[in-house]
Amino acid sequence: MHDSATLKVPTGKLLEVAVTYDERVTDARVTGDFFLEPPESHAALEAALEGHPTDVSRTTLVEAIQDVDATCIGFDAEHLADATLEAIR
Repeated sequence: MHDSATLKVPTGKLLEVAVTYDERVTDARVTGDFFLEPPESHAALEAALEGHPTDVSRTTLVEAIQDVDATCIGFDAEHLADATLEAIR
């Protein structure tokens, strides 16, 4: 399956997560109106969402996102976890 979710975070930024999944997330794409430092961390952030079962907990996703060496500007790990969960549920 392939689905996506768009979330408008309180700062007004848009965050979109597109996922491909069966029993696990096999591919994730994160786009939107935000910045990452360093910019090269984008692929690692997407990879942090991949491999999780579709019934993954919000806490597990937040921890996986926070483990990436990136500074998210315009959203936080909780926002990204919420958008991911909305896409897979």
